[in-house]
Amino acid sequence: MKIIIKNGRVIDPGSGKDGFMDILIEDDRIASVAQGIPVVEGEGVIDAGGLLVLPGLIDMHVHFREPGREDVETIIGGSEVAAKSGFTSVCTMPNTNPVIDNQALVRFIKLEAEKGPINVFPVATITKGLKGEEISEMGELINAGAVAFSDDGMPIESSILMRRALEYSRMFGVPLLTHSEDLELSADGIMNEGINIDFTASSIDISY
Repeated sequence: MKIIIKNGRVIDPGSGKDGFMDILIEDDRIASVAQGIPVVEGEGVIDAGGLLVLPGLIDMHVHFREPGREDVETIIGGSEVAAKSGFTSVCTMPNTNPVIDNQALVRFIKLEAEKGPINVFPVATITKGLKGEEISEMGELINAGAVAFSDDGMPIESSILMRRALEYSRMFGVPLLTHSEDLELSADGIMNEGINIDFTASSIDISY
């Protein structure tokens, strides 16, 4: 079966394309990208006028709530929403309940994702239980299918533990996705520490 997507603005950073072109699809593969591809009788036509035509998008930070909170969202449910939104690959954060800090849960995510329409890449925790005390078994987690490590919204406050985590991740050639925050510094803090000007008052009050 042949399908032509016509009249859309094709943007492909990989090949440097950015312009109004047609796309010919044959047997579920892109056969040609060019202007003015003729329509042959029997071919399906999708009018993409006024739309962008892009390669599949990748989201590096999603929160599918399975395992543990399937009442909120499942891996399959999140995958279907992602596919309808133009995303073909996502990386799932590990702050589920239970957290993704062992091989069994990484494999569970991989197996569930195989039933869905997109690529789901599990991110495992940097530290066991997201506690910031002990590094997860990175080698085992990578063997199970983890592609990166993150404690998500929990910063690694121990400098020596963070160094060890970076050393291990470098050995395995995988990235760490970190939440860079010093909780002692940010606790009870304000966004702007300086002059405060109240523009809503009848008279301007400048104070420190």
